[in-house]
Amino acid sequence: MSIELKECLFIAGKFVEGNGERIDVINPATKQKIASVHVAGQKEVDAAVDAAEKAWPAWADGDPSIRSRAMLKLADLVEENANILGQAQSLEMGKPIKDSIIEAYSLAYVYRWFAGAADKIHGKTSLNVPGFFGLEIRQPYGVTAGIIPWNAPLSMLALKTAPALATGNASIIKTSEKSPLSALLFAELVVKAGLPDGILSILSGARETGQLLASHMRIRKIAFTGSAIAGKAVAEAAARSNLKSCTLELGGKSPVIVFEDCDMEDTVTRVLGGFNTNSGQICIAGTRVYVQDIIFDKFAEKLAAAAESYKVGDPTDQSCSSGPQVDILQHKRVLQYIETGKAEGAKVLTGGTAGDDEGFYVKPTIFIDVKDDAIINKEEIFGPVAVLHKFTSEEEVLKRANDTEYGLAAYVFTKDVSRAIRFIKGLEAGQVGVNTTGNAHPDLAFGGWKGSGIGRELGDHAIHAYTEVKTIFIR
Repeated sequence: MSIELKECLFIAGKFVEGNGERIDVINPATKQKIASVHVAGQKEVDAAVDAAEKAWPAWADGDPSIRSRAMLKLADLVEENANILGQAQSLEMGKPIKDSIIEAYSLAYVYRWFAGAADKIHGKTSLNVPGFFGLEIRQPYGVTAGIIPWNAPLSMLALKTAPALATGNASIIKTSEKSPLSALLFAELVVKAGLPDGILSILSGARETGQLLASHMRIRKIAFTGSAIAGKAVAEAAARSNLKSCTLELGGKSPVIVFEDCDMEDTVTRVLGGFNTNSGQICIAGTRVYVQDIIFDKFAEKLAAAAESYKVGDPTDQSCSSGPQVDILQHKRVLQYIETGKAEGAKVLTGGTAGDDEGFYVKPTIFIDVKDDAIINKEEIFGPVAVLHKFTSEEEVLKRANDTEYGLAAYVFTKDVSRAIRFIKGLEAGQVGVNTTGNAHPDLAFGGWKGSGIGRELGDHAIHAYTEVKTIFIR
């Protein structure tokens, strides 16, 4: 399939050139340049804000069914063009084409859910103050911004824009410089769906463009997904400017706890997928795997065998389960972590090297004999690397699982319902999976505890995140 890629910025319903600077986009599977996108500077950011300020009042004040119908039309167009959107995402960041197409359908699904929520934004009433009728209502911020990461641009577009639009806001999105192309094709569909000019703008750029949004005095709300370091910079800029509201999702180092009564074959499959999906470039990856000592050797053997047969290669190959790392920097970063693990004395059970193909590939890697204070056990690697630990008791493993600065997700595999409930309560994470890994759904909140972020996306929490509360007293 041949597709025409977009390189310009999308502002006020039109594709326009940027500040003169361009950023090359590289296909990580071939290491070849596939596009050179325009960069948004101060002038372009201001233009997007101007357009948003003009667009959002009528969008917010109109009948919610207008927003709903427009979003449903956009969802229809996304589904009709899922193959094209999926191909663009696969080209720009290396995700297998089959998974990228599924992600496009997921984008449409999220839009449908929030389209249904557009007329269900409610406040509350109170008669508790004598002589007064009390009310709380929710109103949109107006101009909002979202900074999305490179590892799942289509999904992140949905999380940042759908709740913003459903609640009556305008949305300005900055894509990652590594994977800006699928979002620009999505922008074409925004026009076809008939959304008002300026209600959704898409800007390309690197860190500097993100900082312009985070510090902009006329943007009232910003949502960011990415590294903890970058997220803290966004929060600081937001606070120093106009104290804009922030939603931050900042990654994790998620524990997986495998008890001796687990379904061995199913657990091996899910644990393997948990740290290899999207080439390990996923914030909720289960990378610290704690296996009860009585089954450790058998589980490790089966997991290693499964990893060795896990097919990593050309994203266009329907039989491949994972593609490359997104670029040369990420490739070097992951390989450096692997070398660090070896230097720390950990043993490579399988993998531990770059892939055999031309692109930025890394073989699924499993370490054993890893110390709890090892760098590869503490820091987010963001690649197909897992560490296996033995444990004996519930008390021991819960303490070790929670011994991290992150708290995005955690997983436990057991057939004991009472044990599962104890761990659901005890694990310090925003999301806990029992006998599963890596789930998300539009009607349930997504976000982390501790250093994994602030606020929640999806579900009713997202509706609240994109609206402000106003309290009213009537005498």
